[in-house]
Amino acid sequence: MYLVNLSQDKSKLSPYISNTLLSQIEKNLRNNKKIILYLNKRWEFSSLICESCNYFYKCPNCDTSLVIHNYSTKLICHICNYSENIPKTCKKCWSKNLKAIWVGTQQIENSLKSYFKNTKIYRMDLDIVKNKKQKLEALQNLENAQIIIWTKMITTWFDFKNIWLIWIILIEQELTIPEYNTEEKAYTNIKQIIWRGSRLWEKTKTIIQTFIPENETIKMIIESNYKDYFLKTLTERKIFNYPPYTELAILEYRHKDENKSFNFINNLNKKLIELNTQNKIEIILNPQARKKYNQYHYKIILKWKDLRLFLENIKTEILKNSNLSLKFE
Repeated sequence: MYLVNLSQDKSKLSPYISNTLLSQIEKNLRNNKKIILYLNKRWEFSSLICESCNYFYKCPNCDTSLVIHNYSTKLICHICNYSENIPKTCKKCWSKNLKAIWVGTQQIENSLKSYFKNTKIYRMDLDIVKNKKQKLEALQNLENAQIIIWTKMITTWFDFKNIWLIWIILIEQELTIPEYNTEEKAYTNIKQIIWRGSRLWEKTKTIIQTFIPENETIKMIIESNYKDYFLKTLTERKIFNYPPYTELAILEYRHKDENKSFNFINNLNKKLIELNTQNKIEIILNPQARKKYNQYHYKIILKWKDLRLFLENIKTEILKNSNLSLKFE
């Protein structure tokens, strides 16, 4: 496994496509070998990093990535709604070398098609494959494609032959998903991608691109240093009161009417606070809606050692309301 520093090696084509990537693609195409370019497209907002000292901007309450939405002047936490102004200098090293990062699969596809004009490039993501019929069509397209741009959805769907190069476009996009177990998912996901390339006993070359090659987690992924990664993760989870040191539950309510959705979750939050007489349970209401399929989603996060016993008090609301979901993590 190899690492490419995008701060030092980026082409005129795109800040997310290195000159090394272009030369490796050309080499593999000449040898009639397939190339897979992987990019996590799950979230569509920017995260902030410092290219000088590798600092990630994280929430001080939740240890998850702070994100920047379009036209926003603030960094926001998707869990507790903590926010701070977008800084002009790094809070750790005072450098001005801050970078908001995000790139989508379609952007990569368009850039490569403009450069490799006579090459069969196929993009594989949920925008392309939405049902069984489209999945069958995709199989044929993948068979004929020379360059495949993929997302996590196909790491468990397909086997590929004649793959000699797997290129992870931007590993930061794995690490900045605003969830408490993001780094764990990134570690296992990257390892799964590597295994996917070698499972047919072909000598697949894997290369990772990043703006922050000195990042501790990225180093552990490159070195396959699971022991140190495991100890680091456990220490962080203990500090921020995450599993396995506590239970974590998410109550999420959805409705096409934003006011009805917010009023329901707000009233539920008040009831939970009233029931939390000894203040043992950490209750986090995120007052910002997430719109999905024309419905407004509001959520409450709960942390404690025995949430199942506590949630017995609102069992009626959970069972009778189909718009309210409960998920344990």
